[in-house]
Amino acid sequence: MKLPPGATGFNPPPGGQADPRVFAGICHHTARAIDATVASVTPAGVTPSFHTVTIASVQQHIAVLRHTTLPLIAFARPHANGDVTVTFVDHPDLAAAITHLTDAQVLTVNQLQTPLAQIDLSLLDPGEHHQIDYWKPITLGELLFNSWD
Repeated sequence: MKLPPGATGFNPPPGGQADPRVFAGICHHTARAIDATVASVTPAGVTPSFHTVTIASVQQHIAVLRHTTLPLIAFARPHANGDVTVTFVDHPDLAAAITHLTDAQVLTVNQLQTPLAQIDLSLLDPGEHHQIDYWKPITLGELLFNSWD
């Protein structure tokens, strides 16, 4: 996999920011499709490098993460306020529902756990390489969905 510029969330390409309102709208439609509701919406801000929408059903809560610049989505366990740990999970029903509404790619846990050594980072700019050298992510998921400051 070759990552495009902006993958770390630093130095995003101009005009490449995902609109958190559009993402929230997609998640509202998706939640209804799986008999759930949107419990919270958290835009990225300065950090993290992703928007978060928490979807709640009778069985569980799941965080839907949308990278701020790349059309990538992942699912994770919701975490407490202030906790920056991201534990990725798969949710095939949610993935199927969300892919009907967006062109963004839903990444699986297996893809997110790909070692960074197997990822082509040649298109990232020097500023992004500096961040990678500093924060030392080990997996693709740690690079894409981070809370680096």
